[in-house]
Amino acid sequence: MDETLFYLLKCVVSAEPLSPSFMGGLTPGDWQTLFELSKKQGVSAVVFDKIQSLPKEVAPPRNVLLGWYSQALYVEQQLKKMFSLSAEYADKMYENGIPVVVLKGLAFGVYYPNPMTRECGDLDCYMMGKGKEGDCITAVIGGKVEDGGYKHAHLHYKGLTIENHYYLTNFNNTRRGVYTERYLQQLIDGGHRQLANTHLLSPSADFNAFFLIKHALMHFISEGINLRHLLDWAFFLQKEQESVDWENLVPEMEKCRIIRFAQVMTEMCVEFLGMDISVKSLRIPSEDGTGCALVHQVMQDIMDGHPDISKESFLQKCFRILRRFGRMWRYRSLASESYWLMVWNTFSFSSYLKRKVKLE
Repeated sequence: MDETLFYLLKCVVSAEPLSPSFMGGLTPGDWQTLFELSKKQGVSAVVFDKIQSLPKEVAPPRNVLLGWYSQALYVEQQLKKMFSLSAEYADKMYENGIPVVVLKGLAFGVYYPNPMTRECGDLDCYMMGKGKEGDCITAVIGGKVEDGGYKHAHLHYKGLTIENHYYLTNFNNTRRGVYTERYLQQLIDGGHRQLANTHLLSPSADFNAFFLIKHALMHFISEGINLRHLLDWAFFLQKEQESVDWENLVPEMEKCRIIRFAQVMTEMCVEFLGMDISVKSLRIPSEDGTGCALVHQVMQDIMDGHPDISKESFLQKCFRILRRFGRMWRYRSLASESYWLMVWNTFSFSSYLKRKVKLE
């Protein structure tokens, strides 16, 4: 089913109609498997937006179609509720002179053909150096504040979970980590755009390009990513490829050691989603003999799927940590830091120690 899902996503990205003859070859069991796979990869609503236009004779069986519709509707309803509460929360912060700059989810969703299909859960935001003030005001307006470590706090407002970022990355006091954090703060100072008619703000295209890759790499190394992360990059490039200042951004990606992952992500967009990328520095050089193998290794890792860590026992958590060490070693050529430094940081900045650091 992997190839069929790639075909569907390729048609979504290119806005080309689906081939009835191709889709007509799927059995009811194939459709059910495809639905479950798209759900696991975080792209079920995106795919449903495409397949609902299929002629009845080649459409999924009624029971699968209804289940898929129900899932897509759930995603849309959750996003609308999240956006409404996020806008309300941003209004409250605005009244107190605090900007709410959206990171990830809603900021990346605007690049999708239908933003209501981009799955996301929490509101990740950055308050431009006023995060602690934001915590206090959240408590005053009836919200709840929980410590989330040195990087962010977890806020709860009317059922909405907010990650209030004091810092943009887990820089862990390493030289490269500090440099990356400072550079991202410099980028996010470069201006913002309003999201719809709200006080929610979206960062610049340069910031989103850098942050998207940095964030996806962090997740990939520690626990793995899914196709939703790849679609984020694909739709971002589709809309902003010509507007990003790659001449200045790529050298900084090299300094922060995230350019290799950016190139792997881009090559996957080209090979599996059929995209045409004109920015040569985002492509793996042809003389790089290991590049193609690495691209396929990363895609295989994505399609293999990853365990749900939302509800895990102590032993499962221990196993996950050991698994993380294995991932760190396996993908050390993509990592921003050396293997042994990543291992050290896993313990030094663990959720148990709750070590506090400051960006000096």
